[in-house]
Amino acid sequence: MSHTRKGRARALQGGATIEDIAASVDACLLCGSCEPVCPEGIGIASMNMEQRSKLNKLRTNYPPWYPKPSGINTRIKDNALHNSIILIAGEYPGFDIKAHSNVIKLLGGNKKVSLAADDGRDIAGLLEAGLPVSQDRIDNFIRPLRHADKLVVPEGLLHVPLRKWLSGKKVIGIGEALLSSAHIRKALGPEDLYIIECRGYHSDYERLVKFYDRLRKETGCQTNLDLQRIAIPTGASSLQAKKDVEAAGCLEQARWIIRGRSMKRIVVEDIADLDVFQRVADVPVIHISQFSGDNS
Repeated sequence: MSHTRKGRARALQGGATIEDIAASVDACLLCGSCEPVCPEGIGIASMNMEQRSKLNKLRTNYPPWYPKPSGINTRIKDNALHNSIILIAGEYPGFDIKAHSNVIKLLGGNKKVSLAADDGRDIAGLLEAGLPVSQDRIDNFIRPLRHADKLVVPEGLLHVPLRKWLSGKKVIGIGEALLSSAHIRKALGPEDLYIIECRGYHSDYERLVKFYDRLRKETGCQTNLDLQRIAIPTGASSLQAKKDVEAAGCLEQARWIIRGRSMKRIVVEDIADLDVFQRVADVPVIHISQFSGDNS
């Protein structure tokens, strides 16, 4: 209970200070799975980030997994992108230029899709930690994106702020973007376990729960959704996991997700989940960007 939003609220009501509950505030992995099941419809993830922001104003020692409080203000030179689809993805272990090229090809070819020079990864980290992001940094990030019709964003934590900063733009995850093509969906089958990226999914739950339910019915694939259709997270994309994936509980979560399942392959949307499931599973684990539409 002490690690829940309800527990923190009760502690504060009972006279605890924000510093007294610092360990609980820092423990949240911001997967967003609490929001869709909240009976009051409260934006719990954003409230948790606000609590971190309040805590950061008081403490002098930050957790070792925090980004630098000063943030990054470097402007990345990039002209406005006029293609209808922009992929906002940086280079991660296992998700490099080759993966970007494959995603662009799968999304419709070079004539329709551009790769943004700025992936906003530093912004996501600062928001997650509850640290300030300068308006100049935000402006530099979104300026090249204003002319796009659709933004494909693998980092789920950026979905909500991008919808706010670029009102009217369609912001979707890499899984939805690729699975919207019938020939990609055909690569999935009943012996696949498909791992949905949690942050983007929960940020647009009412719409995406229908999208992935159709996917499951059409392909027969298994997913990491529970009985309430909430995506069970590993937490692999969290700041805590970037510091120590095992201490953050990600391996334990991944083992729980696959326990008792019969599958021949695991397909992940979140590139951070690739390493986690490769450590705990004895079947092939691939990222959705590795699909060609005729995979077996």
